[in-house]
Amino acid sequence: MKKYIVLAAALFAAGCQESNEVVNPVDINEICVEASIANTRAHENIFEIGDKMSLYVVEYNGEEVAPLQISGNYINNEPLVYNGELWKGVRPLYWSKTHCDFYGIYPYQNPTSIGSYLFDLPTNQNSAETQDALSGYEAADLMWAKAEKIKPPYTTSTDDDGSVCTPPIVEDHYYPIQLKFKHMMSRVVVNIVRGPKYEGELPDDIVVHLYNTVTTAEVNLKKGSCQRYAYGDKNTIEMKKLANDTFAAIVVPQNIERKTPLVEITMDGIAYLLNYSMSFRPGYQHNITVTLNTSPDQEKIEISIDGGTGDWN
Repeated sequence: MKKYIVLAAALFAAGCQESNEVVNPVDINEICVEASIANTRAHENIFEIGDKMSLYVVEYNGEEVAPLQISGNYINNEPLVYNGELWKGVRPLYWSKTHCDFYGIYPYQNPTSIGSYLFDLPTNQNSAETQDALSGYEAADLMWAKAEKIKPPYTTSTDDDGSVCTPPIVEDHYYPIQLKFKHMMSRVVVNIVRGPKYEGELPDDIVVHLYNTVTTAEVNLKKGSCQRYAYGDKNTIEMKKLANDTFAAIVVPQNIERKTPLVEITMDGIAYLLNYSMSFRPGYQHNITVTLNTSPDQEKIEISIDGGTGDWN
């Protein structure tokens, strides 16, 4: 895929300067974005060419900023596509003449509400990525970013004699908006460990499911916050297989009581259902270690489980 470079304005040193560069008025005011992630993303902090985000932009009037709305903003839910270096609009998007707030949502969404958008997580997070769709695991990793009161980099000014002064253009230069994304959901990782009494290797057919979690989140896109949807259904999530002994899933933030079955491990045609209490926190990774030990008669497996919480990294 081609990489695009946006031409933008150099800053004034003093007074008006003339430039012999050929100025393309279509490019000099075009918006582009550089995106980063607070910790990491579902696939290792690396955005891929063709990834798409939603962009909203609201303008300031003096010190007052317009409220973020579904429509009526300076920019309304425009798709930006990653080209390997920058995120650019499917169609050209241009800077406002005033300060603006920029909101980014990844992956691209079509929200019906700003304050209470209902986001459904895929339940098969072990599904593979296709040409037209993200994998279930990546599609579940809803992220949000905001850049506040950003001044347009390219402006014209009036000199003392009343003439319009235009800054020179610097080739191969651009002024991207910096959007730092954060994870809105929780992440849970199940690690399966062979205990000292476990005989043999782990089988290759292990499948792990997460039970009894509400898979609908109520999202506030202005604040970048979310919570479990009060009327959402509890569903079963098939976790993504990262390795033969490691599985992961994206989960809506919520509390799970210990009496509720949470994890099911299926191997060699036998299912093991585990109860475990968990308080899934937004932006955190929750680690569950399951230790398997073969009993003396080798007819069943003793299982111990332990959990912990840390930054999503």
